[in-house]
Amino acid sequence: MAPPKFLLLVVVLSFTANATQVPRTLHLPVVHRNALFPPPPPPDATPSKLLRRRQAADTARYAALNLSAHDLLHSPVLAGAPLSSGEYFTLLGVGTPSTSTLVIIDTGSDLVWLQCMPCRHCYGQLTPLNDPRSSSTYRQIPFSAPRCQDLKYPVRDSRTGGCTYTVVYADGSSSRGDLATDRLVFSNDTHVYNVTLGCGHDNEGLFNSAAGVLGVGRGMLSFPTQLAAAYGRVFAYCLGDRESRVPSSSSYLVFGRTPELPSTVFTPLMTNPRLPNQYYVDMVGFSVDGERVNGFSNANLALDAATGRGGVVVDSGTAISRFARDAYAAVRDAFDARAAAAGMRRLAKNLSLFDACYDLSGSGIATAHVPTIVLHFAGGADMVLPTKNYLIQVDVGSRRTCSCLGLEASEDGLNVLGNVQQQGFRVVFDVERERIGFAPNGCSD
Repeated sequence: MAPPKFLLLVVVLSFTANATQVPRTLHLPVVHRNALFPPPPPPDATPSKLLRRRQAADTARYAALNLSAHDLLHSPVLAGAPLSSGEYFTLLGVGTPSTSTLVIIDTGSDLVWLQCMPCRHCYGQLTPLNDPRSSSTYRQIPFSAPRCQDLKYPVRDSRTGGCTYTVVYADGSSSRGDLATDRLVFSNDTHVYNVTLGCGHDNEGLFNSAAGVLGVGRGMLSFPTQLAAAYGRVFAYCLGDRESRVPSSSSYLVFGRTPELPSTVFTPLMTNPRLPNQYYVDMVGFSVDGERVNGFSNANLALDAATGRGGVVVDSGTAISRFARDAYAAVRDAFDARAAAAGMRRLAKNLSLFDACYDLSGSGIATAHVPTIVLHFAGGADMVLPTKNYLIQVDVGSRRTCSCLGLEASEDGLNVLGNVQQQGFRVVFDVERERIGFAPNGCSD
């Protein structure tokens, strides 16, 4: 598939390792996924069908999360299509000379990997397939190398003595290939040599035309961990409006410590010994229309370090946030009571997995008084959610849409803060100082 015209305008440059001054930021413009992968027209892709597809993918990812118990690098972020894909994407260069590559940003995994030639089994991707034979900086890692042993299940290639990897995701998607090093190139004339990555020759699954995955979890092989010596163990992103179909330069992914926005609030970063690569926070409650929500056990939001159960994971790849069933029900009921008082008419039936949906056809979201929702975290950090971050439009046929409370109940103890609720916030993952920060309206900075 030929890349869209605007992608051809992206020029990725590099600087030498001996450059006298490294740029403070590496910045590429952000484009929403709809601008890259427009969903097919109805009846193949009605909003309801896209919603069900997204929720099925969320369910698979949730299961995986629950079982898996100064100078800056700045890259563009491409947002997932509205409810048809939960992922956000970034564009970077790979190899010498470099080729532009579109990858999924994933806080829930560690390995950086790309589809590579020769490809025995590959899915379709938007950017050209990576050919390691054309890169002068590509090197396969030997099985005996320490970096190979950082893999969970390293395997020795009997032909070359090299290290091979396998990653399998909850929805059955997978990648298998050679563990290697190569150069990654970012904007602002900046590149990084010797990045450990997977060169996948057998790949399958629902990767939405991306060339691979940029793992930004907390493990030894994750991209921020590999950059720690140069940029510290801190990165931030802002995930832009997922409903936009227009290319935008406001979303970003930046590695390194940046000046904190005055509006940033921080909460402690927690560690689950059973899932040490995930980003856990301590959520302490909710408010609806300025009143604290009661009627649920805060223990159901808390992380039990002994068992690895519970806790709240901040995740880039899950779309809709999930909370313990009693907590979700309390928030839903408080929201519904306020909505009824404001004249919002609740539907008698559920729509997809949402059980609190409203017909705003008479007034519309713009004029209706939609109750506000605030998420409270330990340390006094509050996320005041914009309406679009929790009231989701769902198709009900006959060119009508309704608005649903875009949260779900979890069934297995794990709570997840998804990217629909994160959109528009600058989210800071500061492993060095053991904290996560949230800043509203963070995409413009």
